[in-house]
Amino acid sequence: MKFKLFTNLLLFSLFGIALGFFGILYEGVVYGPKLLDVSMERMLFWKTFTSVISPLIYYVPWVYLATIALIVLYFKTPKEKAELKNKLLWASILQIVSLALTIYILTQINFKLMFGNLEKYADTIQGKVILFNILSIIRVAFAASGLTFIFKAYIQTQQGKN
Repeated sequence: MKFKLFTNLLLFSLFGIALGFFGILYEGVVYGPKLLDVSMERMLFWKTFTSVISPLIYYVPWVYLATIALIVLYFKTPKEKAELKNKLLWASILQIVSLALTIYILTQINFKLMFGNLEKYADTIQGKVILFNILSIIRVAFAASGLTFIFKAYIQTQQGKN
C-alpha cells in the first residue's frame, strides 16, 4: 500500500473514530445522568426527543467505516514495522470492544427505552438506565484508549515520513 493512501486511511480512521468517541462521550456525560430521572413523563420526553433528533445518521456510518479502515490498515502493515502494527492492533481491539458495547447499548437499552413501548418495559427502566450509565463509562474508556493508539500511530507515520 502506498504511503499516501496508508496515511489518508489512517487519518480517515482517526477522524471517524474521534467523531464516534465525542458522540458517545456527549451521550454518556449529558444524556446518561439526565436519564436517571425515570419518571414516565421524563421517559416520554426522551422518547419524543430521540424520534425527532436521531444521532444515527451522524455517527453510525463513519464509525464503522473508520473501524473497518483501521482493521485493513493493521493487516496491510508489514511485519517489519512492528511498533506501528502493534499500535494498530491495540487500536483495533479497543475500538471493536467499544463498538460491541455500543451495539449492546443500542439494541438492549436505547431501542427499548427510546423507541420501544415504555409501558412494556416500565418495570426494567431503572435497571436499564443504571446499566446504560455504567456501560457508557466503560465504552468511553475503551474508545479513548483506542483513539490514543490511533493518534500515536498517525504521529509515528508522520515522523517516519520526514
